[in-house]
Amino acid sequence: MSPGLAGTPVAVAALAPGFADPVHAAQATFRRLLDAMARPGRVQTLDRASLQGLERTTPMAPATLAVLLALADADTRVWISPEVGRDPHQTDALVAYARFHTGMAVAHDVSSCEFAFALVGAACEDVLCRLNPGSDEAPEDGATLVIEAAGLDALEEPAGAEPPTQRLPGDGVWVRLTGPGIRHAHRLQVAGLDLGFWQQRAAAHLSFPRGIDLVFSCGEQLAALPRSTRVEILGHDRSV
Repeated sequence: MSPGLAGTPVAVAALAPGFADPVHAAQATFRRLLDAMARPGRVQTLDRASLQGLERTTPMAPATLAVLLALADADTRVWISPEVGRDPHQTDALVAYARFHTGMAVAHDVSSCEFAFALVGAACEDVLCRLNPGSDEAPEDGATLVIEAAGLDALEEPAGAEPPTQRLPGDGVWVRLTGPGIRHAHRLQVAGLDLGFWQQRAAAHLSFPRGIDLVFSCGEQLAALPRSTRVEILGHDRSV
């Protein structure tokens, strides 16, 4: 038996399989995640082969689950929001699944984890505030927050381009990204992520090199914002 988040035993025999090809799939997912970190705000699509078998394994989207399996190991502490499992039983089963396949330690307090997984929503702002941002002496100790969203939209902003006269698509908050890995500027919308979260993230850049690395996932796609990326809030109700 494997313990879940609340200590509820979960039969190992009932746990779903992980990556079909653990070594290849984990490496391919990690490389795509590195690409996302190196190109902030650009939406990346994970290889179908890497996601094989993960589509209906847990309540997590395939990309979210692939990132969890690729990042977590016996030396990491992982916090999974209870909301990710949709109900306590599924959350316990999800945590047991992750522990079985990765050997990760479960962090019961989000402030003590190295990787946090959450569903998009108002609670994400509180999670961002509570995560460990590292220190000036050891910024690498800063946590990574993975947020599963309902949609990811991105637009390139070429240098010298005239601002578009039409409103940006969607009803969410658009942000303008600049910094390392971005040639001029990039625009990103994470469906369901509210203004308060982006305000907190924009303010956090003032503490660089301390900070939280962000990964956004949706279906088979992901995008990332390392702590070095500067964020300017455009807003969903503004023509730019």
